[in-house]
Amino acid sequence: LRLTADLYAEAWKPKLAAAWNFVTNTGKTVTLTAQQLPEQLLTFTINSTKFFIKSPTTLMDEVLCGVSIAFMQVPESVAFAFIARVSPVRGMYSTFFIGLVAGVFNTLPGTVSGIAGAMVSIQQDLTSDTGTLSDLCLSERTEWLFATMVLCGLIQVLLGVFGITRALKLVPHSVMVGFMNGLAIIIFRAQLTAFEADTDASQSDAMDEKCPPADYSPPRAQRWLTLDEAQLWQVFIIVFLAMTIMVIQPRIKGRLRIGKFSIGANVIPASLTAMIICTIITRFVYEKALDSPIRTIGNLATFPGDLPQPHIPQVPWNSGRFWKVSMPQAIMLAIVGLVETAMTWQMCQKIVGTNRPAYYCSYDCVGQGVGNLMSSFFSSVGGSVMVGQTMVNLLNGSRSRVSTTVASFLILLFVSVAGSVIEMIPVAALTGILFVIVIKTFEWRTFIYIFRWSIPLTDVMTIILVTVLAVVTDLAIAVLIGVAWSAVVFAWKISKSTRILTNQKDKETSVVKIDGAIFFGSAEKVTKADKSQLGSVVILDLSNATVYDSSGIEVLKDIVRDFDSTHRQVYLTGLDERTLRLVTRSRRLSAMVWSNFYIEDEELLERRTI
Repeated sequence: LRLTADLYAEAWKPKLAAAWNFVTNTGKTVTLTAQQLPEQLLTFTINSTKFFIKSPTTLMDEVLCGVSIAFMQVPESVAFAFIARVSPVRGMYSTFFIGLVAGVFNTLPGTVSGIAGAMVSIQQDLTSDTGTLSDLCLSERTEWLFATMVLCGLIQVLLGVFGITRALKLVPHSVMVGFMNGLAIIIFRAQLTAFEADTDASQSDAMDEKCPPADYSPPRAQRWLTLDEAQLWQVFIIVFLAMTIMVIQPRIKGRLRIGKFSIGANVIPASLTAMIICTIITRFVYEKALDSPIRTIGNLATFPGDLPQPHIPQVPWNSGRFWKVSMPQAIMLAIVGLVETAMTWQMCQKIVGTNRPAYYCSYDCVGQGVGNLMSSFFSSVGGSVMVGQTMVNLLNGSRSRVSTTVASFLILLFVSVAGSVIEMIPVAALTGILFVIVIKTFEWRTFIYIFRWSIPLTDVMTIILVTVLAVVTDLAIAVLIGVAWSAVVFAWKISKSTRILTNQKDKETSVVKIDGAIFFGSAEKVTKADKSQLGSVVILDLSNATVYDSSGIEVLKDIVRDFDSTHRQVYLTGLDERTLRLVTRSRRLSAMVWSNFYIEDEELLERRTI
């Protein structure tokens, strides 16, 4: 018993010490970061100011990228606000807060954040008339949503502090390809609203007469434009024009010289150029000359000119029902937001050409959590990374936090002052811009993988699975299921590679050598190996094998029982460190060893037959 206790103590001491060191180091890191943050922000601001003073052209490029992104964030913010059943203005507030805070914390400058489709698809369960809180008024459900986002923000901060993004290394390439394909299809599908028109009927919103009025009113029902309608062809022209500008402008290398100054074609981002030209055509040709307007952002929402006000969610914090309903939703929202952010972070590294360690993404997670916390205390619904806008921003050349900061403050400016300007932009122009992003996002090599069999069939299945799930459910769930599927496939392949080799050393001694992993996937194969021809002394050689889990330990126990029942002596040799730790944790195996238990150079573990 004392030997067993000593073995357990030796096995657990390193783990307990490592856990304690992790907790203390995390605490020290958080404390040190909090202490140094003001000084670091001041130093960063001073250095950035000096850099942009020396390079005003770069500053102008970043500001223009921010202007372009701000215009592109508006329609999605409005559309996602309708899905979450909150007013469009609250959707804009969400984009402002999460975009500003997350943009400051991001380790990959240029990443755009705002109200996100993956999260509002979960949030709508709280605000829907048929959801979990259908017995409450819409205004009360909205308060529960704000409170849930408070919990979501706290969870994201904790997950970021504890470095959950280190799990990025577990995401295989096939899942990443499926993520990109699913993302491209989702962006494409979201832009099809440009080819719709309002009907005369409005969508009903079942509200109890006893409920106070809410600031949300459902949008009108939609119908597809038909080929015999001139408006459809007008939309096609704007979409095609925007796509043409997005493709051609970056390829123009010449510069216009005016005296000492020279102006390149890309002094204004291609996306902003497309929006300006398409807005002019829509305003002066379609509306003024032809009297045939097409849908603009002003048709989706108007902006009253209010600023966000601080607000504490009015919910029963001490109610069991609140925690039962809100906590699972908050956990799901936190996971979905972080998975989407982490995957986008990894994808953007390829565009920027960096290769930073996965733990850098933890700062992005903390930033997203803080942004969601701040957003929820200003009557908005938070969000996560906006993948399409991030792609546009990086492809426009943005490489600093200036663009995202400018975009966030412009969003606030649109809501409070300049709403009439943003309302003139045609939705079709934004559709054309994002269609180009779809083309650049989709992994066209997928068809080579499928039809030329250049990768294993299981990887092809993973790509298709993640792509389909991303479209049917959402990106985060698709990635999680894709990683789980890849893990199962990997375990299956590893179990197939495990081999059992038998060698007769002399008449009485047999050597059974196991090559490979001993775990739940290979347990049956090892247990059912033929043992009838073995001698009275069996040496079980594990020098090329490793036990990984409790199933592997059970395999060793079963082997020992089989040999005990046939009165054979057993010697275990070649145990590596991991296997040895697991063996010492098993009462049955550790109780069977000699009292003079020792490990020599060849790591020999002897036991006596009971």
